[in-house]
Amino acid sequence: MSPQPVVHVRKNVWTLPEDDLTLAHYAAAVTEMKARDADDPTSWAYQAAIHGTAETPPKALWNSCKHGSWYFLSWHRMYLWFFERIVRAAVVDLGGPADWALPFWDYDADPSQARIPPAFREEEGGANPLFAERAHRLNLGAPLPFEITSPAYALGRTQFVGEAEFGGGITPDGDAFWNRDGAVESTPHNAVHSHIGRWMGRTDTAALDPIFWLHHANIDRLWYTWASRPGHDNPTDPRWITQEYQFFDADGSERRLAASAIVDIAGQLGYTYESPVPVPAPPPAPPPSPPPPPVPEASMSSPNESGPVPPKRREMAGASQQTVQLVGRAVSVTVPIDQRTTRSLGTALGVPAPEADRHVYLNVEDIEGEQNPDTVYGIYVSLPDGASRELAESHRVGNLSFFGIERAQDPRGDEHPHGLRVTVEITPLVRRLVAQNAWDDREVRVTFLPLGALGPLDAVDAVDAEAEHPPVEIGRVSLGYT
Repeated sequence: MSPQPVVHVRKNVWTLPEDDLTLAHYAAAVTEMKARDADDPTSWAYQAAIHGTAETPPKALWNSCKHGSWYFLSWHRMYLWFFERIVRAAVVDLGGPADWALPFWDYDADPSQARIPPAFREEEGGANPLFAERAHRLNLGAPLPFEITSPAYALGRTQFVGEAEFGGGITPDGDAFWNRDGAVESTPHNAVHSHIGRWMGRTDTAALDPIFWLHHANIDRLWYTWASRPGHDNPTDPRWITQEYQFFDADGSERRLAASAIVDIAGQLGYTYESPVPVPAPPPAPPPSPPPPPVPEASMSSPNESGPVPPKRREMAGASQQTVQLVGRAVSVTVPIDQRTTRSLGTALGVPAPEADRHVYLNVEDIEGEQNPDTVYGIYVSLPDGASRELAESHRVGNLSFFGIERAQDPRGDEHPHGLRVTVEITPLVRRLVAQNAWDDREVRVTFLPLGALGPLDAVDAVDAEAEHPPVEIGRVSLGYT
């Protein structure tokens, strides 16, 4: 009888026993990998460059990461898995256990776990291989704001494919950065990257920070969590399940994997997560059934290519008429609503779901800037003046962060420069406001508030006093509905 294959268990970094050596082995392996030749594909620098680097000329598989795309989760699961194999081989070579597995950082478990673990914060005179410079006093033990760590919105989406859905919008393969983020990529992924800042805030350096890998283990765990729930299905579209990517294995050889080979993490990849599947807090109101996945643009598939069923057309209900400059302070913009297109919308939204199958979406479009300011903004709709933090939270519909903004404006290869884009469904809030007779069908005010260590309503103090805020411009804020 053949022995059962080993299933490696990824554990919560904050609940490891005091005598556990997981992070000690990780630190030793990182030191070893940093000492390897820069041309060695298993070296620390080379592995980080697979995600992104500004170094030229590029070497094999550099700048391969997928963002703003339905390939985001599958590519990063493969990347993390091969990296873990490389680290495990180094751990074993250094006398460590053969069952070593990368821990995950569950920053949403409770406020104490929203802090970067001490092993990554202590510089030790430059001798700590897990240390990196980070923003917002995080290396002093400041916690990440709960507004950017909660996966509740993402886990509550029932569809994988689509903007504002869990896994992202359909994009072609080839270019690394698109602007069709899924809900989990937007928050907590992008938001956590941007708030940690410094290396983590830029795609060309993010994987140099050792906390990157624990952050991505948690994002992968959230995908595992989402897919484990009844009615939550990964894509079956051949363009997704057959898409292959290349990586380097622990012996330095190149290997290929397709998405179809990674959806069962225990059976196909030999790992799992120790924590039970969390259940997110229920939304303020029962959400309506989400729309079908969006149709790819004509350039993304041939007329004969199979694809998802065409969705309902999203109608434009209104758009802002001026650009918005973000410079580290609260700012609001008014979106006028065309009542001719929404005359029946308000009435329909006053009917409880699922009787009224209407959906309202907020789009923040054409986001451009030269540099990620290491600041995350909450997006608030119809926020009352002088609102408490608790009241403000009930009006927050999503987050705006700028991870990847440099690459969007200065892409690699044949990709064209483009702005970032964030889309969120705001139907539950609109329903509530309609029920309270507080929904203005002529215009909606959208407010952007910095989310710092002290919370959104302490915006002036939230951003590091020593840090300048590179300006970011929003070209348009629009409202759409189905």
